[in-house]
Amino acid sequence: MVQFDNQYKQVKLKIVYYGPALGGKTTSLQYIHRVTDPQRRTKLYALNTASDRTLFFDLLGVDLGRIRGYRLTLQLYTVPGQVQYNATRRAVLAGADGVVFVADSRRDQLEANRESLANLRENLLANSLDLETLPLVLQYNKRDMPDAMPRAELEAALNRRGLPAFDTVATSGEGIIEAFAAVTEATVRTVAQRLGIASQPEAVRRLIDNVRTAMDPLLPRRRGEAVEAPTVLRPTSASPALAGDELVAEAVRANVAMTDLNAQLDRLSQELTRRVSQLRAIAEFTRAVTFTSAPEEVTRGFLERLLAELGAPCGSLQLIGEGGAPVEVQRRGLAEDPLLRASGEGSPARVVTTTRQPWAVHLPDVEPSQLLASPWLEEIAALELESALMVPLLAHDQLLGLATAYAGSLRPPFSEEELDLASIFAGVAATALDGARSWQQLEDLNRSLEQRVAERTRELAQALERQRALADELEVRNAQLEQANRQLSELERLKSELLQRVAHELNTPVTSIQTAARILSKYSELPADKAAKFVAIIQQDAARLAGLIASALEAAVLGVAGTPVDAGTVSVSELFKGVLAPFRGEIAEKGITLQVKVAAGLSELRADASQLEAALRAIIKNAVEFNRPNGSITITVRPLRREARSFVEMRIEDSGNGIPAGDLPYVCDPFWQGGNLLTSKPRGLGLGLAVARRVARNHGGDLEISSSEGSGTTVSLLIAAQGRGVS
Repeated sequence: MVQFDNQYKQVKLKIVYYGPALGGKTTSLQYIHRVTDPQRRTKLYALNTASDRTLFFDLLGVDLGRIRGYRLTLQLYTVPGQVQYNATRRAVLAGADGVVFVADSRRDQLEANRESLANLRENLLANSLDLETLPLVLQYNKRDMPDAMPRAELEAALNRRGLPAFDTVATSGEGIIEAFAAVTEATVRTVAQRLGIASQPEAVRRLIDNVRTAMDPLLPRRRGEAVEAPTVLRPTSASPALAGDELVAEAVRANVAMTDLNAQLDRLSQELTRRVSQLRAIAEFTRAVTFTSAPEEVTRGFLERLLAELGAPCGSLQLIGEGGAPVEVQRRGLAEDPLLRASGEGSPARVVTTTRQPWAVHLPDVEPSQLLASPWLEEIAALELESALMVPLLAHDQLLGLATAYAGSLRPPFSEEELDLASIFAGVAATALDGARSWQQLEDLNRSLEQRVAERTRELAQALERQRALADELEVRNAQLEQANRQLSELERLKSELLQRVAHELNTPVTSIQTAARILSKYSELPADKAAKFVAIIQQDAARLAGLIASALEAAVLGVAGTPVDAGTVSVSELFKGVLAPFRGEIAEKGITLQVKVAAGLSELRADASQLEAALRAIIKNAVEFNRPNGSITITVRPLRREARSFVEMRIEDSGNGIPAGDLPYVCDPFWQGGNLLTSKPRGLGLGLAVARRVARNHGGDLEISSSEGSGTTVSLLIAAQGRGVS
């Protein structure tokens, strides 16, 4: 399976060396590594076992060419031959693009070869690979062994399909590179077909030529090759007898003719060699720049390749910039290029730009008057250069630039063939440069589009985030609004209930006061005892009115829950003096015993004094009102700790009748009052304990009530401990 490395623009081809144990796979790979990478630029990784070795390496030193801009590279692997390592063999074989089967030529290893070949077929099938289509080359290794089987027997036993097979000696390297070159070429050809290049025969041919060119330097050179014997020409019939002088003259003419023919053949051979070299250079240069996507890569090697093929020591490359102005991008062997610097009407640059045709000059052929009239010719002569040429870089009839080359007297003047060669190089470079620029523009456009998409995506993400934030905020506001509506509804209900209760409670004492006052005003001469009775009624109901008004004021605490308290420093002793003052008379009248216990060190609190006083007064009022005669009230103030939190507990215990168990869950509800509403309804609005609980919670605590009927009641008001005097 072909592996694409997009980061480094590589196509990795995997070739696996397969075969029986100790057949020569590892030695073959070691030899290939030594030959292809003499500088040891790549590591040879090996895994040694008891009787065999598995190794692999990346073959980077061999340039196999490119497919669609991706450089072809090889990865070579061996597999262990032992039976117990079949899983390893199967794993290594996965994704293979080609296989070399290394058979052991020794006769006693024939069965091992057959088993290994069958195992190869089995493991290929397990990896969804087809042995019939996968490139496969055979190595008959160890041909130097005395018990090596004949080639024909090995072919009959192992190679019924007639696959490429090579006689090899891995220890000496004989045949190893030939087999490697064969499997590489077959693998590249198969991969080209799989990548859809088979429909482009010229591209496939160039690719295979590149593989062969890359492999050619690796192949061992044969020494002592036979020299071809000369061909003897014999006349078909006997010639007439000649005299001695005539015979000598005929021999001389024949020798002269033969010499001329040999000279012509030598020249033709040299020309053919030169043309082949030029064609190879053009092909190599074309392959080098065909799949290049960076313009800099095209221009970087163009001038050096052009000067090298022309045998010119100096020259330069000029490209047309974005604004149409020429820009020199490369120069070799010159401080300044005289041809490119000249810009007059008859300058070479103007002529080549206008005609789009290559141009060349040989100074010895130039008339002296023309030399004096052309400053750029004088500059060329001053540099001790005799030949110069200039070629245009044309792509789709568009001029992309100009290239120049110069030579001295050490080489002949530039010929027409060399001018054509330079034009071909320039055309290839121009086409590749135009393609690379187009590709770069496309990539820039893609990057720009990706950047715009990314920016738009970020904008949309930010807008979505803002929308989500607004939605979350709206949800919070809606929840707050719903809570506020519920609180307003509750407050409205409390207000209505309070007005009804206050109106009802005020009716009785106001009526009593009005009646007593009317009697006192009408009967001015009432007896003193009756007058005192009516005055007592007025005083009693006036006190009752004051209590109702105080309860109505306390109802303000039942407003919005969670309202921050106006905390300040509160003296514990002063707090309870103010709270108990209104109840001193009733406590004494009922004979109630009162005790106040404050823990040592708890002299001050941090609280809202008015709220706390209202809460304590409501609790103590109930303790006095519902206590039995000669009963007791005990007030305890102490620090308390629960679940890592610190509180101050103000506990009021009375010895009254207690609260029935059925009423206990409701005693803190606003306006709730126990007893029969018609016969034994308690006095007041029923807000005392509701106010006390709200005050406790406003201070970070709570109100706790425990009671049992007939055993008294205990109410604990807890507030969060903070500030001085609290530990």
